Amino acid sequence: MTQRFRIHDPLLFGLAVVATILGLALIFDAGYVHSIQKGESGIPSEFKNQLIFIPIAATLSWFAARWPIEKWKKWSKLIWLVNLVLLVAVALIGHRLNGARRWLGFGALSIQPAEFAKLALVIYFAGCFADRKTWLQIYKDNKAKANLKNKLKRALPAVWVALAVVLIEIEPDLGTGAVVAATAFAMFYPGGVSVRSTLIALLIAVVGGAYAVYKQPYRLERFVDHPNRWAKENKDDSQFQTDQAEWTIAYGGWTGVGLGEGYAKQVLPETMTDFILATAAEETGLVGALFLLMLMGAIVMRLFMKAMASPDRFSMLILYGVACWLGVQTCVNVMMANALLPAIGIPFPFISYGGSSLVALWIAMGVCQSALAPRKIVEQPETAAESDRPKKKPSKKRREEAPVLVGTLRARGR
Repeated sequence: MTQRFRIHDPLLFGLAVVATILGLALIFDAGYVHSIQKGESGIPSEFKNQLIFIPIAATLSWFAARWPIEKWKKWSKLIWLVNLVLLVAVALIGHRLNGARRWLGFGALSIQPAEFAKLALVIYFAGCFADRKTWLQIYKDNKAKANLKNKLKRALPAVWVALAVVLIEIEPDLGTGAVVAATAFAMFYPGGVSVRSTLIALLIAVVGGAYAVYKQPYRLERFVDHPNRWAKENKDDSQFQTDQAEWTIAYGGWTGVGLGEGYAKQVLPETMTDFILATAAEETGLVGALFLLMLMGAIVMRLFMKAMASPDRFSMLILYGVACWLGVQTCVNVMMANALLPAIGIPFPFISYGGSSLVALWIAMGVCQSALAPRKIVEQPETAAESDRPKKKPSKKRREEAPVLVGTLRARGR
């Protein structure tokens, strides 16, 4: 049955299903108070919308899993180009909501291309790095020198990603742009980017991030006021969401105040999206919050383990990149909810409300299942000389074939 539906890792699939179901329950719990306040039936419209997006996400995930991983590699650059065009379209013709221009389409049919940029980045970088050679290999093969022109050519993928981050930031959506950038940096290491190139890119990113915060007064205010967020002039102004989330999480204690009894959902405007963890931690306590974190940790660790055993570089980079994306986004959301970071708008993967986010996550799960599909091994015929050689034991042969990720980390040196 699992093979019929292209589920090559039932554990990874099951963990994602559990996370999605828990997300539905928390969206309903966190949103019914706002639903009543708006004069609705008590069933949040966000909950209904999420129910609509689940079959869409499942269908696209199934198709993604059926598509051979070789085709994902072949079309990786086109996938990135399409997403880049969509981000440009958002800047030109996207519609506004709550002061931000982030969506294409109308009403419930709107999509948020920035959410798909996270997956598009992973696929694009995996395609770029899968067959990337070191400078030593290039010199031996083509006698090419490591001059400025050739270095800039090799840095072009990072330039395209930087352009996407800028387009996302001006929506404005600094949080999503930061996740895309952080995921890109995480993929530099197994991709073989040199330490010097990484440090240069990091310096540019830090300067660019500082400028993005400085140019928007409300962002600068949040960052400057954050250390003194409990001051009287801040706690009901720029730090209201952070303070309320921090207080309600602490009030939840070990076991919480009980399902449906929370205070956070009555005061927080983003209780179903960026601060859904505040409701979960307040009502289920530290125990419930840790369960959510362990669930996401299990998904991330499963992806890392499968990446270590991947039979080819592209599949390894896909699994590694998705793991980094989910890990970074989860950590930033938690740090934002418990006030280690100021509010920058990062949803909790699978748990927070958001149709585009859910669809992107499940397509990513489908791509990962495709990367985990069994490969057909084509054995080369032996020559006469090889046939006379003593056969090696299978266990020794397996030891000699180091996993792709381990071999990559040992052979870095771009």
